[in-house]
Amino acid sequence: MRFLLTTSLCAIIAASGAFITPNTAHAVLPVDKEEPITTGEERPLELEYIFSYEAVDEDVQNEELPFDIRAEAIKEAAISFGARGGLAKRTYEIRQELDLRKRYLNRVFNFTQLLVSAPSGLLIEPPIVTESMNSMLIDIDGQTAAVSDKIYNIIRNAHIVSAPRTWHVYLEREWGKVMPPPDILVPQNDRERELWVKHSAMGWEYGWQQANDIFKEDLSRLESDFRGMIRYRMLLAQGMISPPYALQVDRGITGGGDQMRIGDRAVQITGVPELMTGAETWKPASR
Repeated sequence: MRFLLTTSLCAIIAASGAFITPNTAHAVLPVDKEEPITTGEERPLELEYIFSYEAVDEDVQNEELPFDIRAEAIKEAAISFGARGGLAKRTYEIRQELDLRKRYLNRVFNFTQLLVSAPSGLLIEPPIVTESMNSMLIDIDGQTAAVSDKIYNIIRNAHIVSAPRTWHVYLEREWGKVMPPPDILVPQNDRERELWVKHSAMGWEYGWQQANDIFKEDLSRLESDFRGMIRYRMLLAQGMISPPYALQVDRGITGGGDQMRIGDRAVQITGVPELMTGAETWKPASR
């Protein structure tokens, strides 16, 4: 069943994310404070680099702040740095997993087969229809109630497109830039390094989980939209919703001055799909 993809794909991608064992060796990265460590086009940072990150300016002073005040600032910087790194890394890995499964995803989420041809080589994307089962609505005063076996809603109606949408626009996200913290908040001794490692690991886990949650939401939206278009086709076959109507107007040669259009045509949807309540016109669902 194609819509088991949510569980299976999420499980496969989640299982691929193993926690990275830190390297205790310190490494100075070639970073300016105003520039990201990585850009959205490069492979994201590993956790061990965040653990071992050192200030670019070796002469930076901590301004002799009390340890408890400085410790809180280091904790916040480490959590933020780790979270951004974890989010970028997990997003990158999800993109890698999706790339391995792109042929499967192309077959499952084939929006092309759902489009309607329109004049001049254009296409009409069908509406997205939702379905609610066993709905109940009780008035605020509790004196009346409405109960329905099913409720259909058109949440996005038909519109003209030049090409079908794809799963890529739903699931593929950029992992973004990872900016380093200010040098003043980078650990300068072993005690601060211990705090840094602990809290950057916490932040990494937060960012990692956030990337997984974002992916699950994106996948859910993809499935919901795709299922909504399939539902429209099923309702159309049963006579429970009307088809879209499009009109082409040939305007010939238009323009003037510094622009002229030859064979100018206008394509307009003149009738959007509407749910049809006349049950006498409905047809039984084909099996």
